[in-house]
Amino acid sequence: MLHYKLWRGLREYNWVARGLALIGVIAGIFLVKNIGDWFRTSDDLSFWHFFFGENSLISNISSTTLSALSNGSLKWVILILMEVVIYHFMRASLKITLGKDVKDAHKMGPFVRAQWRMIRVSISAFILEIILVNVLFGTASSIIPFLRYFVPAATLVVQAYLLGFAIVDNYNEQFEISVEQSLGYVRRSYMGVCLGLGVPLYFLLLIPIIGPFIAPLLTSVTAAIVMKELSDLHLVGYIPSEKEQKKIDKKTAKQEKKDRKKNKKVAKKRIAAAKKKEKQLQRR
Repeated sequence: MLHYKLWRGLREYNWVARGLALIGVIAGIFLVKNIGDWFRTSDDLSFWHFFFGENSLISNISSTTLSALSNGSLKWVILILMEVVIYHFMRASLKITLGKDVKDAHKMGPFVRAQWRMIRVSISAFILEIILVNVLFGTASSIIPFLRYFVPAATLVVQAYLLGFAIVDNYNEQFEISVEQSLGYVRRSYMGVCLGLGVPLYFLLLIPIIGPFIAPLLTSVTAAIVMKELSDLHLVGYIPSEKEQKKIDKKTAKQEKKDRKKNKKVAKKRIAAAKKKEKQLQRR
């Protein structure tokens, strides 16, 4: 990143400032709320109590942020808001490693499509996380109490995998495959890559203030390098699985059948119109 100065080109996104401002507003609201709560509940306003101690303002903000990132939806909000960074650094990395450059990728249209994709992936991952962690793991540990000792580790694996997939999907997106195809592609061969990226991403996000900014940046560059080395997507493109190919063939056959019916209707209409015109000419 430092050698190639991957941040070059960020200024081309004329809406980056607005995106960062949005992040700042949200972070500011979150911060102001915590500061207000701390001042209302704190009796000691000394310098030491402000910065240090178990109940200090800094400690309060850090613990609240950690809780929100590890247990709530804040990590997904961060990925959505930082999509401009993930998108740019992924593209900049592929330009160096593969010589792949997308024309006008910095313009609004391509980015909006990438942003919408990240929103879809993040919402789906968050829902899946709730189902697996809160419903499945919670139910299993209540039925078999011994399993509750494995819930924290299982929760970390699920969250890390989903976070890692969100980053790897950005790589797959560069080769114009859908989210559904990306899911199948990763599931067949690259679940370990998702987990390997997701674990550091998870813990980097826990670093107060700078973590949410550097975590997506570092992991997006890492994903570009790792997937380029392990994946053949840049060489042969996306090859559907046997099951996917059957679906594609079935869909193609169905579409061809519709097209044939449509063509027959069009042909009938043309014949009818021609006959009608011929009768009119005969009458004249």
